[in-house]
Amino acid sequence: MGDFINSRGWQNCLQTRAKQRYWGALCALLLGFVMLGMLDGLQGLARSGADVIEVLPGGSVPISGPLTIKNPVNSDLKAQFTPETPALVYELEGFFSGYWFGNGMWRAAVRADALTEPGNYGLKVVFRGAPASTTQNYKITVYADGAAMRAASTSYLRRITGYNPFVLAAGCCGLALLAAVVVYRLGCSYIRQITALGCGEIVRVQPQAGNAHQKNQPGHIWCMLYGLRAPATGTLCAVYDAQGVHLGHARAAEANKGTLELNFDSFTRPAADAGADSSAVRPGCLVQLRPPKPHSPPDSGR
Repeated sequence: MGDFINSRGWQNCLQTRAKQRYWGALCALLLGFVMLGMLDGLQGLARSGADVIEVLPGGSVPISGPLTIKNPVNSDLKAQFTPETPALVYELEGFFSGYWFGNGMWRAAVRADALTEPGNYGLKVVFRGAPASTTQNYKITVYADGAAMRAASTSYLRRITGYNPFVLAAGCCGLALLAAVVVYRLGCSYIRQITALGCGEIVRVQPQAGNAHQKNQPGHIWCMLYGLRAPATGTLCAVYDAQGVHLGHARAAEANKGTLELNFDSFTRPAADAGADSSAVRPGCLVQLRPPKPHSPPDSGR
């Protein structure tokens, strides 16, 4: 028992598992930031409205909208600002098919002159020959500078950081994916290491359904073989917790599709004296299916 806990192979397993938990927690934290950014961005859009356009003097903002007539040409579209001002310019860039449903769309940019007065303006987009009910109205807000735009934002994250919450969410999502890859690779390394120790990981525990003195026994347990050959039926296998403490023994029963079923036999005397019960044997504990592979001795100089 002591040799197993103190072995170099098991210490490497513990280090790998600790790293995996660290990167897993980091991945979960980043995914939390992704959700926070998405929720903050959506609530900001809901509060400000999808028809609100924010622009700085000397800047431009791309916008788009649906077509209300078939096969239009540029001259069919008319844009008008309210109040009328030469400082704001509507530049039509063309027509295209929508990304989701393939419906006709127009694409344009609203440009503000460097001398545009800060304030609120209206933009009305109409197509020649289309009913008045199809008129598209937008609200344009021109801010004096970036600080004023940031202070007036309906997004909490944008007011705090100055960045678009959807951009922050996308960045955190990319980092979370990288962290998830690290977690996966560490998990693969951990499996290789416990396999070298001759162990399989418990994935399911079924409590004993017997008389009163057996109710604290785990009963049936199932562990992954990870490519190891299943021991013969009735073979007594050692059971360890996630820290390498020897809990007891289980007898091999039936192997099926890479999983071995065992019947928990008994707790060791130290584990029983420490108050171990059925809850001590849980998914993540290990079953030693065969002796560990010996480590190669370090090369010695001649």
